[in-house]
Amino acid sequence: MLKIISALAVALAMAAPNLSMAASLTGHVAYSGDPVYSVVSDNLQYPDGSPYSDLPVLLICIDHTTQPPFDVDTSFFSEAGTSAIKGSSGAAGVAAIHWLIETYYLTYYKNGTGQQQRALQYALWEIGNDYDGTAASINAISGNSRPAYENNTHDVVYPGDPAFITAFQTLYQAMVTALPTLPTGFRSTTYTVDLFTNQNPALQPMVAVIERAPPNMVPTAVPTITGTPHVGSTVTGTYTYFDNNSDIENPSGTTYKFVTSTNPSMANSSEGTVVATGSTGGASSSVTYSLQPSDLNKYLYFCVTPAALTGASPGLEVCTVASGPVVTPPPPPTVTAVPSLGQWALMALASMLALFGMARVRQRRS
Repeated sequence: MLKIISALAVALAMAAPNLSMAASLTGHVAYSGDPVYSVVSDNLQYPDGSPYSDLPVLLICIDHTTQPPFDVDTSFFSEAGTSAIKGSSGAAGVAAIHWLIETYYLTYYKNGTGQQQRALQYALWEIGNDYDGTAASINAISGNSRPAYENNTHDVVYPGDPAFITAFQTLYQAMVTALPTLPTGFRSTTYTVDLFTNQNPALQPMVAVIERAPPNMVPTAVPTITGTPHVGSTVTGTYTYFDNNSDIENPSGTTYKFVTSTNPSMANSSEGTVVATGSTGGASSSVTYSLQPSDLNKYLYFCVTPAALTGASPGLEVCTVASGPVVTPPPPPTVTAVPSLGQWALMALASMLALFGMARVRQRRS
């Protein structure tokens, strides 16, 4: 039985390395010889000797500030995620690299001209070094990656080459348009894409590409909570739903929890007290919760576990940042009564006004 389990584990790692836990990889990498700073390896393996992939792995540099690992025995950390990105884009950068490979690997790298391949390299450097999640940070003439001004001494592609200029302008404009609204959970469905950090910090982090589609991925959710954290007030929980494989949400399967905790941060609902739970009814709906006296001085969270009708499901539970702490509502403002005149006072005032009016008339006649 242990042999069968071990064999299944190896098969899973070979078929879908991006599902494996982050681990050390070793192997030989050979320069592929094209205008992209890339290497190819067919013998990357885990510490136990199991292969990372049964297909060749293409690794392309995503950092403009360190040296590429050419034709060496090297070691990486797989599943590096945001730690492989030098810029400040975080999860948005991981999604952007997946999008770039998904959209342009075939046309710009595998079947592209030297100018297109080199433009793809600059686009990866832009995401890896300068992108911060905004369109304004994608800039061809500033930052670490600047294809419009870089003195590219490569013997195939030069900055003044019109074909190169057209290629990088096309990529940069596409990034400006697509990346700021790209869901952070976006992942390639055409290729298996992984981010590596080099165990030698002087050498490049890489994006690893295997020409095989990864397994179906679970859906993701981004929850939000709105409302005033006052005892007696009603707060509203909403969320966005995303599935990288375009699997439609299961409205009755997606669940929510309102959770309270004395801690101002929380990783999942098990770390707090669940005060309300149920089915969301889908991302187009919203759910509410009325804050109770027992919630006083506690932080409130809204947690969602998304579910899809087809494909891999459910996704992982995701919780909002803390709302609160919950406090008692402020007392209503004090209403000051406007002084009023009694019946005799009103009569006296009317008489005085009448006399004043008569005096004014006489004054004018005289």
